[in-house]
Amino acid sequence: MTGIVELKLENESIAIISISGTWSIYAKHPHAEEFIETILSKPSIRKVDLKFVDLKSWDSALINFLIHILDSCESKSLTVNIDNIPTGIRKLIELSRTSPVRNTPPAIQKKSTIFEFIGRVGLLVFFSLRTFLGFVGRLLIGIIFFIGGKVKIRSREFAIVLQEVGVKALPIVFLISFLVGLIIAFVSVLQLSQFGANIYVANLVGISMMREMGCIMTGIIMSGRTGAAFAATIGTMMVNDEVDALQTAGFSIINFLALPRVLALTLMMPLLCIFSSFIGILGGLCAAISTTDLTIVRYCAQTANAVCINDFFVGIIKSCFFGFFIAAIGCQKGLQCKRSAEDVGLTTTTAVVTSITVIIIMDAIFAVIFSLLEI
Repeated sequence: MTGIVELKLENESIAIISISGTWSIYAKHPHAEEFIETILSKPSIRKVDLKFVDLKSWDSALINFLIHILDSCESKSLTVNIDNIPTGIRKLIELSRTSPVRNTPPAIQKKSTIFEFIGRVGLLVFFSLRTFLGFVGRLLIGIIFFIGGKVKIRSREFAIVLQEVGVKALPIVFLISFLVGLIIAFVSVLQLSQFGANIYVANLVGISMMREMGCIMTGIIMSGRTGAAFAATIGTMMVNDEVDALQTAGFSIINFLALPRVLALTLMMPLLCIFSSFIGILGGLCAAISTTDLTIVRYCAQTANAVCINDFFVGIIKSCFFGFFIAAIGCQKGLQCKRSAEDVGLTTTTAVVTSITVIIIMDAIFAVIFSLLEI
């Protein structure tokens, strides 16, 4: 037995729709359009009365039929009497009509102007910078409390992080720094040999490695190696809900996750910078003695005369700031990771790009400051 619908006119202004039988989406049943057209064809009808007579089982097919009848009648300002509808059916109808799906045409997207684009980028940079500065502020507070003895970090974990960011980074720092020093020396020899000033190759290599290339190359290496590792590790913890578990247990995320990593990289970066500078000078020595008539003794003596203590400390100061911000950016981006594996990769990439950009900008700022101070 399928659904049955009968339409009767009680008088000129009232139409009665009687519903009975079994209503199933797998069986044939009357369509609402047939009865709606009949009702609307009589302008005198002002009220529709729904009645249920011997109604068997039913499912969403009956709900869809009734909703169609109700929507069509209400759109034509016809009154529908739903007092006779069973309570269960009435609640389902009310629930389905609470948030109707409207087939609205897609909005036409207007092409943004260059000023709108600049404005959006400016706002994005502003809010990102504000969030990062807030994170840095909490880190600095944690460092102050750590120095004052109010915050403790696990010594074993701190030693492991020190090893990861320090000793295990030496091979890649050695390779890159040696090649950079080698390249600087080769380029310098090509130019200085035209004037018979090969001895000044030592000056160029020594000063450039001590003041600029040592700290910059180390910073870039640590951004791609350590900063990315921090972001990926904490981002994975976010995906696995480990960070939420730590917060629920009462741990401070800044002190427990970020502080050991930031302190470790800030302490190790000056040592890596010194190592990088001396390896770069070694690379320049190998290039100079193999392409010119310079000896090891003359090259080392000229380097010692050219490089002063200010050049040494300039690189150290820069490397401290670079290490702090590389670790801070990696930890902050990791804590901003969302709950998917794809976001872990995106967070890691963002951390590396941001760290390298910040390093270059900070190096330019330091160059201006040291120039004004004549250091």
